Amino acid sequence: MFKLLKKIFKKESQEEEAISDINLASAIILIEVSYSDFEIKTVEIEKIIKFFEKDLNLSKEKAIWLNNEAQKLHKDTNCLRKYIKLINENYTKEEKMKLINIAWKIARADNEVDKYEEHRIRKISELLYLNHADFIKEKIDSN
Repeated sequence: MFKLLKKIFKKESQEEEAISDINLASAIILIEVSYSDFEIKTVEIEKIIKFFEKDLNLSKEKAIWLNNEAQKLHKDTNCLRKYIKLINENYTKEEKMKLINIAWKIARADNEVDKYEEHRIRKISELLYLNHADFIKEKIDSN
């Protein structure tokens, strides 16, 4: 009986951890877009935090924590492969498109889409197995 309870609680904690990991992966991708022009502006961070609150249903405190954690990890990350892989394994095509849409909104947060931001979003959408039409659709829809 004890083994059964232990197994149940372990499964629940693994599910919570997976949700946490996928949120962190999404956050790092958005930070990457924000930083692609070599500076993260306050307005971009505010958009990212609002995304966490609204679309990930996080409290303000958790959204700020997630943002801070993603920024710390991003500084030490030289490869996004494991985060992209996690998103590809857990997100549907619609969720990936939503992430790209948010990336466009973050790129536009300062009323200027830098060529490096656009390039980074294009590369991320390719790595997420989205086609060019999806990339363009989300660019247009994010206005």
